[in-house]
Amino acid sequence: MKEDLNQIAKTMISQYGDEASVIAMMRAAEFAAANNQEEWIRWEKIIKIIESYNVKPDLDS
Repeated sequence: MKEDLNQIAKTMISQYGDEASVIAMMRAAEFAAANNQEEWIRWEKIIKIIESYNVKPDLDS
């Protein structure tokens, strides 16, 4: 399942670029509003994966 979430995150970044986390947040919000906890949690995990890919290394150290 983790690999599946990683692939979704990569696809989101490929399709939406810098907006990938925003789109994923909107999807998570839709599932939360629909009271679909399983999918909401899944999209929250995808958001964290997307954000981990977007972390830039600190070059000042």
